[in-house]
Amino acid sequence: MRKSKKFIGMPVISLAEGQQLGTVKGLVVDPAEQKVAALIIEQKGWFKEQKFVPYSKVRSVGADAITIDQSAAVEKAASLPEILKLYKDKITVINCKVLAENGSQLGVVDEYYVDEFNGNIVGLELSGTLLNSLMKGKSFLDISFVKTIGKELIVTSNDAAENLVKSDGGLQDTVKHLRDSTSQLWDSTLQITKELGTKTKELSIKTVEGLESKTKDLGHITKDLGENLLEKVRGKNKAEGIEDVVSVQEMPESKLKRQEDHSQPEDSPQEDLTRQPIEDSVQVVDLPPQALKRQEEEQFEENNSETTKDLNPGNEKAEPTEQDNKKE
Repeated sequence: MRKSKKFIGMPVISLAEGQQLGTVKGLVVDPAEQKVAALIIEQKGWFKEQKFVPYSKVRSVGADAITIDQSAAVEKAASLPEILKLYKDKITVINCKVLAENGSQLGVVDEYYVDEFNGNIVGLELSGTLLNSLMKGKSFLDISFVKTIGKELIVTSNDAAENLVKSDGGLQDTVKHLRDSTSQLWDSTLQITKELGTKTKELSIKTVEGLESKTKDLGHITKDLGENLLEKVRGKNKAEGIEDVVSVQEMPESKLKRQEDHSQPEDSPQEDLTRQPIEDSVQVVDLPPQALKRQEEEQFEENNSETTKDLNPGNEKAEPTEQDNKKE
């Protein structure tokens, strides 16, 4: 079962030639037989005569294409007078008002369903006005309740209204379904949250109890271990005394011999056998100002002596100076 609008635009393929002959432009409906009589074929090019494929020549209707045995199945309108008459009547079914025999209006045809195998119309999809369709949705009516298919009206039996089946709930049913779904989802969320909170609380209590128990056990073990170590240390100290260790080194024979060879007086201090390293030290002492002054005077006297020699070339003895008297 396929909606009529799903046929539009599908390619028509010839199996014998293996080529595409065109696409489906529309459907020709036979109202008396309540079926699709032919497919209207759209071909490329200008000023071409309209061609049809009688539905009896259709091999199969697939998901992507419609197949026929050979290209000869596509015929011109002149060779199909009955189909041409139905084509000119322009019975489209869609947008026709649906009226029961008692005068009750059931709605308007939005779509009709076709059996792909033989082309029979199997049902109508009805809706009310645009606003009514949006609010209340659409309904399906089986073709068995249809009496007459005309250009503008489709007449049904009186019990057709009772046999309408909702195919689309519309906005009201959608909102109601959404509200019910949301309510159920909220209740489920609350229930799951409560269960999760309870499980989390139980897990926390168990975790705290386990940690406290392990901490106590660890404390007892540590206490026992400390007491055992303390007892062992005390017992060891009592059992074993602590002895002072004195290291005695013998004096080398070379030092003893040296001491005998170089005898010293009894009152002289003995040589320290363990010599300490002697550090060389240089002490810098500033000269007193008098020493510097005396050196200058001596230099001055030497200069005077040379001058006296120059004045007494006959090597006459000069008078002794105060400095010479001091030296004598």
